[in-house]
Amino acid sequence: MRAIQYGVVAQLSVIGMINYLDRATLAIANPLVRQDMGLSVGQMGLLLSAFPLTYALAQLPLGLIIDRLGSRLLLGLGLVVWSLAQCLSGFSGNATQLWALRFMLGVGEAPTLPSSTKVVRRWFASHERGTPVGIFTGANHLGQALAAPVLTLLMIGLGWRWMFVLMGLAGFIAAAAWFFFYRDPADAKLSETDLAHLRAGDTERTAQVMDFALWRRLFAFRTSWGLFLGVFGSSYMGTIYLTWLPGYMEMEHHLSVGKTGLLITVPYACSVVGSVFAGWVSDRLARQGISPINSGRIPFVAGLLGIAFFTVLTAQSSGLMTALLWLSCAMFFGQLSGSCSWIVASAAVPENCLGSFGSIQNFFGYLGGALAPAITGLAVQATGSFTVPLMAGAAISVIGAAIYWFVPNGPITAMDLVRAPAMKAQP
Repeated sequence: MRAIQYGVVAQLSVIGMINYLDRATLAIANPLVRQDMGLSVGQMGLLLSAFPLTYALAQLPLGLIIDRLGSRLLLGLGLVVWSLAQCLSGFSGNATQLWALRFMLGVGEAPTLPSSTKVVRRWFASHERGTPVGIFTGANHLGQALAAPVLTLLMIGLGWRWMFVLMGLAGFIAAAAWFFFYRDPADAKLSETDLAHLRAGDTERTAQVMDFALWRRLFAFRTSWGLFLGVFGSSYMGTIYLTWLPGYMEMEHHLSVGKTGLLITVPYACSVVGSVFAGWVSDRLARQGISPINSGRIPFVAGLLGIAFFTVLTAQSSGLMTALLWLSCAMFFGQLSGSCSWIVASAAVPENCLGSFGSIQNFFGYLGGALAPAITGLAVQATGSFTVPLMAGAAISVIGAAIYWFVPNGPITAMDLVRAPAMKAQP
C-alpha cells in the first residue's frame, strides 16, 4: 500500500507542476505579449484576471460533479481540456482570442486541487494527510519555480507561442498516464488491514450520496464562512505574486526578461519549501494531540500574518537584493496558508462532500485571485508604483487571518448537514 501511496502522490505532484507551469505562462510572457498585441498595463491586468475569474466560477458546479463522478474522471478530463487551451493559445491572433482561451484554461484546471485533496483523503489516514498535501501543493509551486527559468528559456529560444504549445503537449502526456495508472482504494484490491489503516481516525467515512440539497447546506455554517473568507484573503495576496512578480521585477527594478526569469526562481523555490513545511508541521501538531482542523489552522494563520509582514517590507524596499530577500520570506509564509487551507478542508467536512466544499472554498480563493491582478494592474498604472497594491494586499491578509481563526467553530459532521435546514428554521 505504501508503494501505491507514493505513486499517487508522485502523479498528483507531476500534474500539479504542469498545472502551475501552465497558469504561469502568461505571467512569464507578460512583457512580450503586451508588446506583440499592443496592450497597456491596465489591459494586461484584465487579461491576467481571465484565468482566475473563470477558475473561480467553475468551482461551484464542478465540486458537486467531483463528488458524484469521482476524482479520477474529473481530474483527467480537466487535464485534457486545459492542455488543449494551452496548445491553442500559441495560435491566438489577438487579445480577445487569448482572453477566451484563458477562460478555457480556467475551466480545465478547476477540478485539480479539489480532486487531488479528495484523492489524498481516500488514500491516507487522518493523521498523515498533511505531508502528502504539502508535497503535492509544494510541487505546484515547484512548477512556479521552474516556470521562471524553463518558460523563459523556451520563450527566448522558440518564442512565446511555441512555449504555450509545448506545455500543452506535456499536459496531454500526463493525462494519458493518469488514466492508465490511477485507481481509487476500492478498486486497488487492498487487504482489510490496509483498508482499516486508511479509515483510522475517521468516524464518518460513509454518508449519504452528495446532491444539490447537501451542497446548499454547506453554506449554513460558521465554519464554512470562516474558512471561505480566510482563503479569499490568502489567495488575494498570493495571486499578486503569481501574476505580477515578473512585471514587478521589470518595472520596479528595471530587469530584462532573462534576468527576471532567473532571479524569481529564488522566491518561487521558497514557496516549495513553505508548502512541504506546512504539511510536515500540520502532521506534527496532529500527532501531539491537536485536532486535525486546528493542526491546519494554526500554520495557516501564521502564514497569512507572515506574508503580510514581509510584503510590507517588500513594498518599502528600494534595493533589488533586499526586495528579493523579503519576497522570498513572503512567499514562504504564503504557502503555509496555501497548503494548510486544503489540510483544514479535508478535516472540516465528511469525505462525501469534500469535493464540493473544497471547490466552494477554491471559488472564494480565486474570487480574490481574480480581483488581485486587475486591481494591481490598474493601481500600478495610476500610481506608477507597486507600493499601494502591495500594502493593500498585506492588509487583506491580516483581515483574512483574523476571520480564519475567530469565525470557524469546529468541523461539520454528516449529522450537522442532515440537521442544517431544521436548525435554520428554528426561531
